[in-house]
Amino acid sequence: MSDTHGKPTEGMECLVTMDDITEDSYCEYQTMPSGKWHPCMFTSSVVEELLKTQFKRYLDDVEKAAADCAAAVRRLVIKGPPTHISDPHGLPLPEGETHVEKVWFMKEGEERPAALEGALQGAEREELWNSQKQTLAAMESAEAAK
Repeated sequence: MSDTHGKPTEGMECLVTMDDITEDSYCEYQTMPSGKWHPCMFTSSVVEELLKTQFKRYLDDVEKAAADCAAAVRRLVIKGPPTHISDPHGLPLPEGETHVEKVWFMKEGEERPAALEGALQGAEREELWNSQKQTLAAMESAEAAK
């Protein structure tokens, strides 16, 4: 972790694609509240894909789980709808850090917000989350009545 940007280390490999992480595919992520930068264990193309799809995937997963069982919904809903990119393997949060705030792409030399495409913020996020918690409570009541 650092206050400045670095470079990929020799032998660095993406945990998703298993491709070598080079200067063309290297990226870092900034965690808060420290503001420190960390090397990402994914290539920049994987990070781009997560930024575009992670929120929609969450919504799809909650919908699918709601057809199944309360335990599956509980696992998804407990933290609330995601707002920023996250992955415990490729972008692990050090102890005391709350979220990823920005991502930096070495090839472009560009820092970008780590907010997920389509993610709800503020009151809209709370409204969605409350709705999901109500669905979960109804599912748990139905399971308890069995």
